[in-house]
Amino acid sequence: MRDIDQFEKPQQPRTRRELTDDERREILERRIRELRKRKRAQRRKANQPFRLGAVIFLAALLLLFTFSCIYLLASSGEDERYLAVDLPASNLEDFDSLALSTETVSVPAISAVAAILVDPLTDDVLYEENADQPLPMASTTKIMTAVLALENASLQETTTISDQASAVGESSAWLETGEVLSVEQLLYALMLQSANDAAVALAEHVGGSEEAFVEMMNAKATEMGLTHTSFKNPHGLDEEGHYTSARDLAAIASYAMDIPKFREIAVTDEYEIPWPNNPYPRVMQNHNRFLEMYQNATGIKTGYTLGAGLCLVAGATKDDSELISVVLNGGSSYWDQTISLMEYGFNNFAHVEFAYSGQPLAEVEVGDFPRRKVNAVGSDDLIFTVRRDRLDSYESAELHYLAWVSYPVEAGQDVGYMLVAGGTPHECSEKIVSDGYRNTPSFLVRLLAFLGAVFGLWWKGILWLIPGL
Repeated sequence: MRDIDQFEKPQQPRTRRELTDDERREILERRIRELRKRKRAQRRKANQPFRLGAVIFLAALLLLFTFSCIYLLASSGEDERYLAVDLPASNLEDFDSLALSTETVSVPAISAVAAILVDPLTDDVLYEENADQPLPMASTTKIMTAVLALENASLQETTTISDQASAVGESSAWLETGEVLSVEQLLYALMLQSANDAAVALAEHVGGSEEAFVEMMNAKATEMGLTHTSFKNPHGLDEEGHYTSARDLAAIASYAMDIPKFREIAVTDEYEIPWPNNPYPRVMQNHNRFLEMYQNATGIKTGYTLGAGLCLVAGATKDDSELISVVLNGGSSYWDQTISLMEYGFNNFAHVEFAYSGQPLAEVEVGDFPRRKVNAVGSDDLIFTVRRDRLDSYESAELHYLAWVSYPVEAGQDVGYMLVAGGTPHECSEKIVSDGYRNTPSFLVRLLAFLGAVFGLWWKGILWLIPGL
């Protein structure tokens, strides 16, 4: 009998283990992931042509944007070109009635060592003879003395006359040491009586001392750009190193006549100043006979010393025009020479007007992103005093202005010039400037403006491709 262990035991049926909730969840999530992966793969396969098209479109858009940026940057930036236009004279219709023939114009014969005739409105020189030669100028010095007194003291201020002032010789107002006078009284004595003592009294009052006042005179001359002038005293008595030129003296006179009180004093016939311990006042008589000799006269100042000779700075107005003449060392006929200069100026010259200061003449583009504009205007009135036989050269002017300037732009910045009487011996030019300030925009503003320019360029392209859109 065989041992029962020699026979295999029958296999017991296997029992499946119950899955836990976590295991079921994990299996479910794995199946969901696999299902989603299959679906994504199916969608990618189905959308592959569209994806390829989108990539191509975005690449083309990026390329277009890049080329647009390059184009805009290349077309922006510095442009040094000058644009040119003709600007006709605004009073061109008057030329026919103003014009003279060359034979009609007679230039005066002036025997003075130096002389000049200027139009203070335009600063144009109508006549000159040795106008830059340094010469002593006698009492015409007192024009600058009066200017500094008017600019640095009030008329009501009073000053006590010093020993030094009362001791000055030659022409005087008989000032006495210790006498108290106002600045206004001293100015009338200075200009009408040509009082040297009044000049020193004003110098001491304004400058603290005569020497300090002379420094102020020379500083003012430098400020005015006078290159042939040196002052050594406030009255004009001959002294080494005391000189000016006809051109510089005309500039001083033009400056002075812009001061209303100076103009009033220069044309006054006489002025009374009280005289202590005397029964009657001192009467300051205007020594300028030009006021009586020429009906259009407005002043200004005579002068005489042995070194300077007879000198006259004169002003006159006629038909809304004003002239200033200077005659230095003119001899006994200096009155007649002055009248000849005035008549020459009034009879043979006319104003040619193109524009007034601040009047827009052209537009200059400024900067990029954003690109702005500024008006080009004359820095001064664009008016010229022209001899009437030369008017045909002034019918129009050439306006040259920059096409573009970079940020920032200051008000009064040069942006061009106006050429008048081009190609003639009388050719001249005047500055053209900006009429306002244009600051540099912030980075954000410039970025937005650049993007706007890009889209604007695209829109132009669309309109070109689809006309009438």
